[in-house]
Amino acid sequence: MPLVSNTETDTALVVRYCGGDHAAFAELYQRHRHGLFGYALSLCADEAEAADATQEIWLRAIEDARRLRSVHNVRAYLFAGLRNAVIDRFRRAQRERKALAQGKPATMLVKPRDTMTSAEEADRLDQALRRLPEEQREVVLLKIYGELTFAEIAEVLGENPRTVESRHRLALEKLREWLTP
Repeated sequence: MPLVSNTETDTALVVRYCGGDHAAFAELYQRHRHGLFGYALSLCADEAEAADATQEIWLRAIEDARRLRSVHNVRAYLFAGLRNAVIDRFRRAQRERKALAQGKPATMLVKPRDTMTSAEEADRLDQALRRLPEEQREVVLLKIYGELTFAEIAEVLGENPRTVESRHRLALEKLREWLTP
């Protein structure tokens, strides 16, 4: 495969990438990686945050490559997306700091759902889950979110399936005790 020409447009590179030419995406990355990282660093003033935000943009570009074909100015799109990602990260960090200052966990382990009657119940369940030992909480969360079997959870954790079942049973007993009025 010949090297990509510097005169080729970003949109042309995206079209080639969507056609299966991974070298085209590599060229797009090489063209804009330093500028995007520098911009992110100027917004974040933290190298790790800037790197994370920049990586997030590149992952989005890969995931949304087909949509990128219709973008008039790919470079501007990448920079705008990066700006939005940095702002979102900043806002999320602010919410987490505020929650911690109020003595609350930054994020909930469970979110209110249609099957729950209130956010208050979700908060109670979240607090109860946090009280569980880590190994029991992990099993319960894998069961809830992953809808995994005990054998699958055992595989994920590198544990014996009977150990996983036991942890789940103990966790449910504690949760019933803590959550029953």
